Amino acid sequence: KIHIAKFDDSKMGGGWSFCRNLSKALSDHISDYENCDIYLIPSPSMVSKEEVDKAQTDGKKIVLRVDNIVRNSRNRNTGMSRMKRFAEQADLVIYQSEFARDLLRPYIGVDGQVILNSCDTSIFHPNGRQEDTTAKFIYSRVNRDETKNWEMARYTFQSESEIRNGEAFLNIVGQYSPELVEYNFDFYQNEKYKYWGVITDPGTLASLYRDSDYLIYTFWNDACSNTLIEALCSGCLVADKYGMAQTGGAPEILHHYYTHGGIEYFGLKRMGKEYIECLQAIA
Repeated sequence: KIHIAKFDDSKMGGGWSFCRNLSKALSDHISDYENCDIYLIPSPSMVSKEEVDKAQTDGKKIVLRVDNIVRNSRNRNTGMSRMKRFAEQADLVIYQSEFARDLLRPYIGVDGQVILNSCDTSIFHPNGRQEDTTAKFIYSRVNRDETKNWEMARYTFQSESEIRNGEAFLNIVGQYSPELVEYNFDFYQNEKYKYWGVITDPGTLASLYRDSDYLIYTFWNDACSNTLIEALCSGCLVADKYGMAQTGGAPEILHHYYTHGGIEYFGLKRMGKEYIECLQAIA
């Protein structure tokens, strides 16, 4: 039995989306802490040293998911030292992508299996897409993170709108500064857009993806973007004016999507199967 440490279904963000998807993929194997055999750490930022020490003392097998650099500036200057410590304590390390493994294995000194994220394809699927004459774009993020590069997205959409003589529309999802929201996201040529705020319902977000032709992808060195996976599975093409889809784990996602079965590859069944195979080896 597996316990996903600190999982909170009400929280938003990439790590929490991963937890939700993994709990669905492994639904028959998920347990509370007391009854678990395996203590899975979704991110070093989510748990304390004391909690991991207790799990180890209680005889739980420790599994660490390694996604990307954990910023010390957001974790009381302990994010990366916790990652290294937990990796040394872990019975198994699972990397989010080959990019994540190449980036972080030299630091933590522990090799591990690579398992790409999946999404719930009963929600994120292309069925019901409709075409019209206006090119529709979507830019979606949760947090105001500088690596998500809103300015690149804005320039991308302005360029696309000009090329199409204004026949383009942008759906904007996520958190942005009050000034950006108040002053039209710095658009100045009557660009057409709608700001949706933070969308907490996956079904609503999936419908927006299906209503969009292109995902504007500007995330720099994202290890395994849930946004990219969900948009692809919903039928979006990728608008990548600045080459960000050549950074991080994005090339791996695109390669597997276009050469290894598309939406089927990124369904929960594949991710669940790969996790079970890894976890059985340490059970």
